[in-house]
Amino acid sequence: MIRDPVVMLDNLVLSLSDSLDLVHHCAADHQQRVAYVALRMAQAMGYNLIDRADLMYAAALHDIGVLSVEEKIESIQVDSQNWQQHAELGAALLRRLEFFGAASELVRLHHQPWSDEPGWNDAPGKVRISSNALHLADYVDRVVRKEIDILSQVKMVRDSVSQWSGSKFAPRLVDCFLDLTGQESFWLDFASPRIYTVLTGMIAWPHVELRMDGLEQIGQIFSRIVDFRSPFTATHSIGVATTAEELARRLGFEDRECRLIRIAGHLHDLGKVAVPNSILEKPSKLAPSEFHVIRGHTYHTYHILSTIGGFEEINMWASFHHERLNGEGYPFHHKGEVLPLGARIMCVADVFTALAENRPYREGTGRKENMPILSRLVRNGGLDARIVNVLNEGYEEIDEVRSVAQEAYAEEYERRFPNRNAAGLH
Repeated sequence: MIRDPVVMLDNLVLSLSDSLDLVHHCAADHQQRVAYVALRMAQAMGYNLIDRADLMYAAALHDIGVLSVEEKIESIQVDSQNWQQHAELGAALLRRLEFFGAASELVRLHHQPWSDEPGWNDAPGKVRISSNALHLADYVDRVVRKEIDILSQVKMVRDSVSQWSGSKFAPRLVDCFLDLTGQESFWLDFASPRIYTVLTGMIAWPHVELRMDGLEQIGQIFSRIVDFRSPFTATHSIGVATTAEELARRLGFEDRECRLIRIAGHLHDLGKVAVPNSILEKPSKLAPSEFHVIRGHTYHTYHILSTIGGFEEINMWASFHHERLNGEGYPFHHKGEVLPLGARIMCVADVFTALAENRPYREGTGRKENMPILSRLVRNGGLDARIVNVLNEGYEEIDEVRSVAQEAYAEEYERRFPNRNAAGLH
């Protein structure tokens, strides 16, 4: 029997933070280093456990609104000015989960200069100082050069922060930072390749368990992060999640198992955060080197989700969606009985959705075009015949459920990104 997963919120946050920093080597561990600096200041200033936890959630996910590889690279430049959209989007995404209510406001304001009074819009003092601590910590990590020994940069970083006292940063935060950073241990922890372990050992986080409803909300947040990067992918994960859930129900899965497979559908393309938009949005055939990048996304999904305790079943269902029963899939080349039924369902749901959904560069196709393709994959030994038969028997109803779900996401995407070309998504 599949048990309902129980996941610790702090573990989930740090694991998903890892995924957001996968996009480029220059961003590796960025959010966790920012969390480290912010939390060291919060500890020194006497923050209580709840306020420290909210700051950790905000810091570890502060770039959640940076959707593409290209935007991420631009955002970590010291002189980046393009911050308002990603801060607002990040806050909106985090507000979808009640545990992140306070953190979402810190993310929304985390680039706001301390001296810009109108920009704070009467934010409470605690929110203002915590947001500014996050701003300072983010600035520190952006000014440090990763290819140079950290201790040789201490004076440069301290001087750089000092010059913004009273303008970008609150004077008391600058004073706190300068007090802390006279210690070599501060910087050695900051630059440690084990920053994840450093963070988890800093304090005892509040015991917050995420059960099914919370996990569904997390899944919805991260499906938007992956899909909303581009109009080419803006509704894909919700289509896969909805189709997989419908197939699972018709195959006799219990309600809780259907909810789990829906969560897996939301998360199945999580590893695509490491794929540049130049590849995702390429309307022509991919070059071999570009296809190799694409083939890595399920590997990344697997390793991101494998660090989250309680996600074992969800991980297999999500990460194996490009595997095939004949072993000719990727990236693990699992085959036969190694692939659980949930993963086989996800394989069918992913192929079906990719064929049936509209994309800006082409219209989706219907039963007449799609079923022969799916049937050929069954004959070749790639897809499970029983699942494809269930899809064929209920094709119109399943396709309608998928279409309605994707239309809702397309409308949300167009509201949020009115200037992007989303023509043809629904």
